[in-house]
Amino acid sequence: MNVKRCFIFFWATLIIFASCEKVIDVDLNTSEPAMVVEGFIYNDSVSQVHLTRTTSYFSSEEPEIIEDATVWISDGNTSEELEYRGNGYYAGTSVTGIENRNYRLEIEHNGTTYNGDSYMPLKSEIISLRYIKDESVSIFNPFGKIVYTIVCVFRDDPATDNYYMIRFMKDNKMVEDSYYLLTENNANNGSISNDNNIITFEESVFFEGGEVDVQLLSIDKRVYMYFTQLNDVLFWKRRVIPPTPYNPESNIDNGALGYFAAWAYDSQRIVLE
Repeated sequence: MNVKRCFIFFWATLIIFASCEKVIDVDLNTSEPAMVVEGFIYNDSVSQVHLTRTTSYFSSEEPEIIEDATVWISDGNTSEELEYRGNGYYAGTSVTGIENRNYRLEIEHNGTTYNGDSYMPLKSEIISLRYIKDESVSIFNPFGKIVYTIVCVFRDDPATDNYYMIRFMKDNKMVEDSYYLLTENNANNGSISNDNNIITFEESVFFEGGEVDVQLLSIDKRVYMYFTQLNDVLFWKRRVIPPTPYNPESNIDNGALGYFAAWAYDSQRIVLE
C-alpha cells in the first residue's frame, strides 16, 4: 500500500454529501492564461464543475472566474448540459454517478473545446473504524496536544489495481488540511497492513475530539497521478520555488489545467472522545 500525504486548501459549497471539495489555490507554471477545471461526479450523485482562468506561475493575481462556458457530461448513454450556478460553478441535474462506468466531460469556451474522461471504479467498503488516543510529549508534539490515531479498515480487490484517497472531515473541513493517497503496492508515511484482502490504514492527527467523517474514495489511475503531482507542486511552493516548476498532468485535453474525477466513495462517522 503506497500512501502519500497531501496538503491542499478546501472550499465548502455546492456539496454532494455534506462535505467539501478542493479548490486548486496554486499559481501554476504557464506563461499564458489557461483554463483550470475542477470537475467531479460521485456515485449516486450529480456532477459539479468549477471553471477559472489562471495567471502565470509567478503572478499574485486572483484567477478569473469563467461564467460563459457550455459544459456537458456524458456516461456513454445519457448526456446533459450543466446549469450555471454562479461564481464559476456548474452543476448537473440528471446524470448520476454509477460504479464501473466511464464519464466524459466536455467544455466549450471562446471557440475552444476541452474534453476529459474518467472511470468510476467499484466502491470499496469501510469495514470498521477505531482510534487510539495519545497525549504524550514528543518532538512532534511538544505541547502534549491530544493526538488521535484513526484506524480505518476496508476491503480491497486483489484482482485489480486499485487507487484510493482517504480524508478525515470535521464540520465540512479536512482535519489538518490533508488527504492521503494509497495504492496496493508499497507503504510510505503511516502504518498500513494488507492481510487477506483487508487493508488497515492508520494515521495520526492532532485533534480536540468530536465527530469525524472518514471518507474512502476509489479513484482511477490518472486522477491518482494528478493529485500525486499536485502535492509535489504544493510541497515546493510552500518551501522554495523549484528550479523547474511544472503543471500536474491533467486528464483534460487542449491545454486545460486541473482534473475531472469520477470517484466512488464510502463514508463512516467516528466519535473521538
